[in-house]
Amino acid sequence: MNNKAWGTQWEQEFCNLLAAQGFWVHFISPAPDGSQPFDVIAVKAGEAYAYDCKTCAANWFSIDRLEDNQVMAFEKWLRCGNRMPEVAILHNDKIYLVSYAHLKGFGRVRLNDDGSTSVHRGKL
Repeated sequence: MNNKAWGTQWEQEFCNLLAAQGFWVHFISPAPDGSQPFDVIAVKAGEAYAYDCKTCAANWFSIDRLEDNQVMAFEKWLRCGNRMPEVAILHNDKIYLVSYAHLKGFGRVRLNDDGSTSVHRGKL
């Protein structure tokens, strides 16, 4: 499976995981040129959440993986008074929910193989 297909599959799976947890979920379809502000808006109990879904084979995830339009969308999301957006990273069958603030502040995050900062994808 190529990277694009793997990423698209992960986006759909993440939407399904959130919906199973009682969230109203909307996947933001990419524009014809492939751009999109982020992948998912989820709402539960009056709180809106913004997620960008990424797959990662390496042990580090860098903010450089976010495209400029995604960073601008996250910044606008925050200026509108919403909660901190997150990146849902799939790495070694584990899900890492990393806040945009962390990525912005540190530039990258280590994806621990011991699972200390992750949730197994079957347990979200």
